[in-house]
Amino acid sequence: MPPMTEKTSHKNPTPEDWRALDPGAETIALVGPVAAGKIASPIAPHIAIDGGIDFAPAPLLWAGDGDSGVMPEDIPAFLKPTQEETDLRFCLNGIRAWRWQNLHLYGFLGGRRDHELANLGEVHAEMLARPAMVSAVFHDETDAPRILFRNRGAHELELTARFSLLALAPVTVSIAGKCEYPAENLALSTLSGQGISNIGRGAVTIVADAPFGIIL
Repeated sequence: MPPMTEKTSHKNPTPEDWRALDPGAETIALVGPVAAGKIASPIAPHIAIDGGIDFAPAPLLWAGDGDSGVMPEDIPAFLKPTQEETDLRFCLNGIRAWRWQNLHLYGFLGGRRDHELANLGEVHAEMLARPAMVSAVFHDETDAPRILFRNRGAHELELTARFSLLALAPVTVSIAGKCEYPAENLALSTLSGQGISNIGRGAVTIVADAPFGIIL
């Protein structure tokens, strides 16, 4: 990990500053401030978002405004220059040009409800802005996957319990495979209750024309 220098600590990082730290990984993780404890095994490489520095075992960089965590001195640190965006949005904007396709998020569920809902909205918005993004997984306080996001397209999933579809914008979905309630061209409006309380019994295929969430 590079030592902290004037080149790796920035209050107004440029796109080039962010691109210089791209690890080239297909999957990365973000560790946020409301994790229950040190993340045991995050997808590597990973980024600490503000107070997430207390829970990320070996982050490649830190990003945030310092209101829930202290900016570290031993890894690259990017300080958010304005309060007009969330720390998560600041980071997502910074890493948009990186080569990742899949995102895991730890320490972003729980805590303040407004922050939690905003985090879901930020990831949904990133999928709309970044077609190369395939998936995102929000992990709960036990590190278990709790809310999945998938971009438009066909997705094969192993679902063996109750699951609900989450529409943060209008989306049309088809559901097939081993589930209680298959559907064809089901139009879900924003925050619709039509897609809730399905039951998976194995391999399920979901085809969607826009990003959508799955609550496990």
